Amino acid sequence: MPSFHTKTIEQILDPVAQQVSVLVVLHEASEDGSAMPDLSGQISAVNAAVQNLVKVGRDTTNSSKDAVLKQDMPPALVKVEAASNGLLEASVMLRDDPYSMPGRKTLIDGARGILGGTAQLLLVFDQAEVRKILRRCQGVLDYICVAEVIEVMGDLVTFVKNLTPGMTGMANMVSARAKELTFQVHRELLEKHLDSVKNTVPLLVSAIKITVTTISQGGQGLAEAKENRNYVIRKMSYDIREIMRVLQLTTYDEDDWAMDDLTVLKKAQDNITNQMARATEWLTDPNAAPGGIGESALRQILADAKKVADRVNEPYAGRIKQAVEDLTELTDKLADLRANGQGKTPEALQLSHAINAKLNALQKLVDDAVQDAVKNGTGKPANTLTGKMDQAQAWLANPSVNDKGVGRKAIEGLVAEGRRVAQNLSGPEKRELEQLCNDVDSLHKQLDALIRKGQGNSPEARAIRQQLAMKLQQLQQKIEKALANQVVDSFMDPTGPLAQLDRAAKAPAGC
Repeated sequence: MPSFHTKTIEQILDPVAQQVSVLVVLHEASEDGSAMPDLSGQISAVNAAVQNLVKVGRDTTNSSKDAVLKQDMPPALVKVEAASNGLLEASVMLRDDPYSMPGRKTLIDGARGILGGTAQLLLVFDQAEVRKILRRCQGVLDYICVAEVIEVMGDLVTFVKNLTPGMTGMANMVSARAKELTFQVHRELLEKHLDSVKNTVPLLVSAIKITVTTISQGGQGLAEAKENRNYVIRKMSYDIREIMRVLQLTTYDEDDWAMDDLTVLKKAQDNITNQMARATEWLTDPNAAPGGIGESALRQILADAKKVADRVNEPYAGRIKQAVEDLTELTDKLADLRANGQGKTPEALQLSHAINAKLNALQKLVDDAVQDAVKNGTGKPANTLTGKMDQAQAWLANPSVNDKGVGRKAIEGLVAEGRRVAQNLSGPEKRELEQLCNDVDSLHKQLDALIRKGQGNSPEARAIRQQLAMKLQQLQQKIEKALANQVVDSFMDPTGPLAQLDRAAKAPAGC
């Protein structure tokens, strides 16, 4: 897998990385007492290149209108300049004393600093370029919402005329960016969603035209025409938002299939921030129709907030879930009122105001919850039996440590998994597994009660912990054995899933 996310950065930094590797090898080879060769000529050349890079960076910073670049560039320039000065210092030390250990260490630190500083500097440049593409994407995303208010053919013509250059520019920029990326999966995602946007453009124009025609012919079937138009708008908006998301990825692990809890939280938080303006616009416009982009944005915010609630600690999780439930209920009421032409009634206006206030409160709650998770971690049990077992045993070994409830949740998860597996069993095996689940559950509750009384380290609590640890091991073994037997049964069953798959694979074409 590539080390850098763009070909340009890779082409610049790969040779630097190789030179750092050479210096490390020279350093390690000289630790046996050999003298370091005179590197003053090479280091002077590196220093000259760095000074040129710094000059370009400063000139760019001074001329740029990008506030983020102006903030991020100076620290990167200071870092790479300091590393270059360190290299010069090391060359002098080693020229005077080829055996100097401080000189060798300064040399390696400087070389690594050059690599890290240059990488940081190039990333600042690169992110500024990405922001240019994001602004173009956002412009298109904002403009396609105009499609919701087009009711005459002349407005449709104007819409297409204005959309075309923006869409063409966005497509060219995204396509060029895709070719620049080194991670194949990111390239393919950009190309996939860009192709989808291109294919959706004629569908959008057609859907708007149908809506306009329906209005001009008396309005019969208008609700269906608008729903079809809004569906196409939502589809295009989704693809553009996905393009914007992928554009901001710099590592493979940031994407969904390798996403840790904190990354999911930050992604949901960003999505909520990005959707707030559209949701607020829909809420404050009593004429806004239900089912449009604004309502979709509001409901997407609630879906992302639910993701946050599933991954953060209490009391944030419970508060967010309750807020989402309340907002969902209020939004449903408002959508019904607007669908019945009652969007301007006192009840609807009061609802809009209440939802807007609660939505802002929800965003603040999400921000606080994510900040807490970043600072203190997420109290989420492991996904595997072994992982849950490790978490449970770690808590039992030292229940006085605040693990944010992870140990307790892991035990509850093991019991729940045991009971789920027992449902597919019968006879003594089923009864034994169910009894183990009950035993673990009972001991867990007893221990929890003692801990709440401040007696978590009492002789009684220690005895329960030992029993519970033993019962958990037995429970894990029973679950694993039952699952293994189910797999064996699938292989042995002549009518089971594997046999059906085999028959399907051998079936003639068209069957």
